[in-house]
Amino acid sequence: MGKAVGLALCVAVLTATSGFGAALATEVETRDFEVFRNGERIGHHRVEIARDGERSVVNVDINLRVTFGPLTLYRYVHQSREEWRGDRLVSLVSSTDNDGDAETLRAVAEGDGLKVNGTRFTGMLPADTMPTSYWRGDFVRRHTIMDSQNGRVLDLRVQPESFETASAARDEIPARRFHLTGDIDLTLWYDRDGHWVKSAFRAKDGSQVEYRLR
Repeated sequence: MGKAVGLALCVAVLTATSGFGAALATEVETRDFEVFRNGERIGHHRVEIARDGERSVVNVDINLRVTFGPLTLYRYVHQSREEWRGDRLVSLVSSTDNDGDAETLRAVAEGDGLKVNGTRFTGMLPADTMPTSYWRGDFVRRHTIMDSQNGRVLDLRVQPESFETASAARDEIPARRFHLTGDIDLTLWYDRDGHWVKSAFRAKDGSQVEYRLR
């Protein structure tokens, strides 16, 4: 089964340290998702956002494991740290273990662009490039989307759909659904305030993967 599970692309493109440091501690928001594959819990995807005025520091922690009895069939671990100034990404550092395959990314704002050094892309991207950590509601409106696992630019088409009721955090939440196609096939839900509340996609092996907000 191994990498045929096909979770990595949607999860990471669903995305260093777990703390924020003493200098940034005014407001912290957490998006904590349990991840299910065909109804069985396989791990978590947590996003912590610390804000101090125009500055935001975002830490992402993903840990997934597909098992069969005592055997681990697939393991995915991703950690990243983003820093934002207002609506601009000014730095991103990530490391990923995709079932034994290592990928890294370092990106930093430089002049009127974003300097990227990743395992799948090295070079300059536009200043308004958006990484695939999904926590920002304006993700679906950005023109340049960068895989937060390795830096490659994704070819995506976004189909906005009307508001509906999404099951999240044991509640029914009014949310707008967006379906992404192209390099990934993924559905995202954001509430009326632009908070990410749910995700779902079908993996390459046909299994259904769903993010459920705690």
